[in-house]
Amino acid sequence: MTRCRNSEEIQQKIQAVIDGLGTDSDRFADVLREEAIPHLSYSQISTVEFCQHRYWLQYICMQPLEPVPEYFTKGRLFHQCLASFYRAGADPKNGSKTAALQMIADSYDGDHQLQLRNAFHMHLENCWQDCEVVAVEKAFSMIIDSALPPIVGVIDLIVRQGSKFILVDHKTGRNFVPQDELQMMIYVEYIRREYGNVDCEFYYDHYRWVNHLERIRKPAFQRECVHLNSKDWTMGLSRIQRGYEQIELIRKNNRAPRAGKCFCCPYHGCC
Repeated sequence: MTRCRNSEEIQQKIQAVIDGLGTDSDRFADVLREEAIPHLSYSQISTVEFCQHRYWLQYICMQPLEPVPEYFTKGRLFHQCLASFYRAGADPKNGSKTAALQMIADSYDGDHQLQLRNAFHMHLENCWQDCEVVAVEKAFSMIIDSALPPIVGVIDLIVRQGSKFILVDHKTGRNFVPQDELQMMIYVEYIRREYGNVDCEFYYDHYRWVNHLERIRKPAFQRECVHLNSKDWTMGLSRIQRGYEQIELIRKNNRAPRAGKCFCCPYHGCC
């Protein structure tokens, strides 16, 4: 494996970006790419596993998606609505509900607005209350191996119940998204490094786009608790290392093979 040089120096540069962005975590990954700061992320690893050619287009060529898929922009807006809600205290009575619904009305109309409003109402019925909000859209960076660049991420929501930390990742789409344990392994490892060996739980909150809540036959919301054991981080680190080896090979060759999964890739129209 190619050894990553100056991990500590790179970590300091990434932390400076985090500090400079404040609460604007949407720009985190973009700034790291724009400033060519070496780093790894769950998205990079999962992308190179999905299709090496997609990784080459997205992270090496930095080819923009044109047009940007609607599910990207709609999902991002929904995340922004939830972030606004929790930053305002997670209380529907203090105006955070009205502000979020106004964000939706200002951005979409028709079916898209209806789906976003329904998803937000499902969130109000299932929001994390009676908890201390520790962080919202928490950008982070950590060194996991001296042979690797620092790994970065953004945790949608961190709350605490007593001494227990709860990490929440929000997922949206027409159907519930299958879980990937690597994402939660990285997040939990960060929490344990930041706060010590604390009791920690991870949840996926899935929101399904629906037009009419009263007509659905399967749920529009699903909360999934994922349990990790002490061996999971070792397996996760091995997966990250294999992904990094593939990434380095792509950079060296400046090309990559297609995986044949084009039908479900956002780059299939410009590949």
